[in-house]
Formats: sequence, structure tokens, C-alpha cells
Amino acid sequence: MFKIMKKVALVLCLVLAVSTFVRADDSDVALVLKTNGAVQLKKNSRSQWANAKRGQRLDSGQAVRTGNNSLAALVFTDDKTLLKVRANSNVTIQGKREKAGIIKRIRLGFGQIWAKVTKQNTAMRVESPSGVATVKGTVFNCLVTDDAFFVFCQEGLMEVLNQFGTMLLGANEMARLTKNSGPERVQGNPSDIFELEDDAGTRQLEIELDKEGEKKKLILEFGGNQ
Repeated sequence: MFKIMKKVALVLCLVLAVSTFVRADDSDVALVLKTNGAVQLKKNSRSQWANAKRGQRLDSGQAVRTGNNSLAALVFTDDKTLLKVRANSNVTIQGKREKAGIIKRIRLGFGQIWAKVTKQNTAMRVESPSGVATVKGTVFNCLVTDDAFFVFCQEGLMEVLNQFGTMLLGANEMARLTKNSGPERVQGNPSDIFELEDDAGTRQLEIELDKEGEKKKLILEFGGNQ
């Protein structure tokens, strides 16, 4: 009986160790750079929405939502990939750590995002109800409406796909995907679809972090059409 209990205890310890490792592997994948207006976070489906704070760390699986005239700016902790969640949007941040960095997945339920993916070995995948966009070393916008998924590649190269087909997008190209049709190119002015105001004046963000009682400053610089 004692041997059986000992084996059970050993199994439980191993399960706990593995689950702890998995949690650590997917923790602290992103950081809140700044918030404007109503920005809230939710850890999982069982938790409540809470107001986001500048400098707050995000684990994989956390959801972000914004209200009217609001904005959330996030940065991934491995390579400083930037993500802006526009007003009236809902996204879930997924991140899995590997040797090359964090494998990034963004679930865009509705609304609009802008991202600047750092040119390293990791990629970002944006998922929507109508299709998927995969990017690597790219600046882009994504918009989810009631019936479509719009993608605008500002720089670099992107792949957009769903069950009906696949398409590559180069710089300054747009595409539209729906639940019932494959990707199709969209002509016209991107500003007619996406929010493309020039944030060139926002060149530097400085955040003070308090880790184990020690004050540290994180300074990030960025700008351009975002």
C-alpha cells in the first residue's frame, strides 16, 4: 500500500512540475506599452474583465478589448514586435516560447489591429472567423467586420488563406476573405478601409518596471503609419 501511495505521489509531482513548466513557458509573452481610453484585459474565460495598466505583463491566452476612441499598444517581450489594438476591437494574445523566440498567434474576433513584426526567426499568425494571415518581418493592418476579413500589407510579404484558397501579398497590397470565398485582391485607397493616421510624432515610449523591488526603465522607439 505504501509503495502504491509513493508511486501516486511521484506521478502527481511530475504532473505538477510539467504543468508549472508549461505555464512558465507561456508566461510574460507581451507587455502593455500604453493605453488610451477604455482598455480592458481578461486572463481566461473564467475571469472578469479588468482595466489594463501601462507596463502590465501579458501571459498567453489573455484577451484585450478596447472601447470607443480607445487604443492599446502592446510589445512582445522576445523581439519587440509591436501590436496596436484599435478602437472597438477584441483580440486574444497567444504566445509559445521556442529557442528562436515566441511563436505569436493573434485571434482577432472583431475590430482592427496594426503590427510591426521584427525581422527575426519567429513569425506572427493572425486568425479571424473568415481566414488567416501569416507574416514575418512585416508591417500590416488587419480588420474584421461582420462578414469579411481585410488585410493590408504595408511592408514585406504576407500569406492570406482560408479553406477556399491561398494568396501572397506584397508591399501596398490588400486582400479580402470571407467565410464563403477565398482571398481576393482589393483595389483602391487603404485609408478608405483601414485607420492609417500617421503616428510619426510618437517616437519614444518610456516605461518604469518594478521587478522584485528593483526599478528598471524600458525605452522603446517607433513611428510611421500605424
